[in-house]
Amino acid sequence: MLFTKVSPLFLGTAAALMLLSGCAAEDPYAPVEAPEIDSKFDIDKVWADSIGSGVGDFWSALRPDFAAGTVYAASRDGDVFGIVAADGDKIWHTDLSDEEENDSSRSTRLSGGVSAYAGKVAVGSENGYLYLLNAIDGALLWKNYTASELVSRPAFSKSGDRVFVMDHRGRVFAYDCATGEQLWVSGDSPNVLRLRAQSDIVPVGDDFLVMGQSNGKVSVLLQSTGAIVNSLTIAEVTGANALSRVSDVSATPVFDGSDLWVISYNGGMVRYSFAEHRNLVKLAYSSSLQPAMDDSVIVITNDDGHLFCINRSDYSERWSNTALSYRNVTAPVIYGDYAVAGDYEGYLYFFNLENGSIDGMFSVDGSGIYDAPVVADGKLYVTSRDGDLYCYDYDPTGSAFSKETAAKMRADYAAVGVDLRAPGVGDSGIYAPDSISMDALMARRAAVIQAARQAEARQRAAEAQMREYEKRRQEYEERVAAERERLSGFGIAP
Repeated sequence: MLFTKVSPLFLGTAAALMLLSGCAAEDPYAPVEAPEIDSKFDIDKVWADSIGSGVGDFWSALRPDFAAGTVYAASRDGDVFGIVAADGDKIWHTDLSDEEENDSSRSTRLSGGVSAYAGKVAVGSENGYLYLLNAIDGALLWKNYTASELVSRPAFSKSGDRVFVMDHRGRVFAYDCATGEQLWVSGDSPNVLRLRAQSDIVPVGDDFLVMGQSNGKVSVLLQSTGAIVNSLTIAEVTGANALSRVSDVSATPVFDGSDLWVISYNGGMVRYSFAEHRNLVKLAYSSSLQPAMDDSVIVITNDDGHLFCINRSDYSERWSNTALSYRNVTAPVIYGDYAVAGDYEGYLYFFNLENGSIDGMFSVDGSGIYDAPVVADGKLYVTSRDGDLYCYDYDPTGSAFSKETAAKMRADYAAVGVDLRAPGVGDSGIYAPDSISMDALMARRAAVIQAARQAEARQRAAEAQMREYEKRRQEYEERVAAERERLSGFGIAP
């Protein structure tokens, strides 16, 4: 396996630099001022409209989705819309806050994003409900209670007969789209401390589900039973405490044929080959945000607000841009010849893919842009915190539409004909042989999860013992030093 460190990582020490006069140091994580950019072009605002109350100050990743010329969007308080993509006219509006289960909650608390496929629209809530709506008129087909917060986007099987959703603990639920019946529940991430953001589920045909986990791994599940048939280690979970061990794969993995690109919060980025069952490369970039990819480059926004562009051919760094430090920069999308991202003050930035310069900067909405823009039908869609949806157009050469088409083809043909299971693993999963019964399999899986939790508890106990030992050793050394100081006055050698 080839390990390449492309960009050096620096540890800032600004917090330790104090003025001799005693004044407090400036906050090293304060966002920089917005740059002054003389845009080289203008973008056309096709339409803009409200989609409800938005997300406000809450964390709710509510990206819209697109199908058959229609935009499907939602607000945290329960408004779900079907919108004509061409002109912004609303086709239907469903208010899920009217459902009785939300009467006793602060709001409907929709989160995780909207997913539309095969005539259906799915969205989950932090109140623990998964809703399935008719894409034609917005009618609620069914709802199901998971008893756990849902903060990632639901996903449909290729045939459209099943819908899957992951809760905040990493468990995956499978439902029959026709009846709403829960088919199975699988998985559980052992990390107690995890990021709020989560990876979306990536369905592969009607066979597999792929998603990042909070323990630094990527799991591969069977759509039929939920059995875990592969587990890829992306980031090694190390550190003396729970905070330093946070290495979530919260960014959605990206397929490139039979290869998978995965970036973790604190453990680098990996290109994994399912054909060869090994990491092809590991790069020194980390992020909680999903990278953007075209045929030649990968663009990353890290959690400091810096953007990096990597050549796919040789993994070298084409450029980096650090002009937006700590401005809560969104994940990037590739739109034509540019990587596009927004920030907390509502600016939209166009980064030149050749050299990383900001060729365009546009004020969209003062409430802020909280999630990555979305490219659909050659247009760029941006959602604000206040719940406004904007449609922009800037595609003078047609490259935005052509790259979008290529990206859809990559997704449609991802891992076609490739067995994503680990070598030697059958349909029963990595925790049991093929001959085991389903009840025994679930019991075995629960035992493995419990063992992982017990191991973590033992590690925490060992760390507590080490801290107590260090405390006692320091106290002893202080007593010895004090005694030596006392005796030195009597002429006795230390």
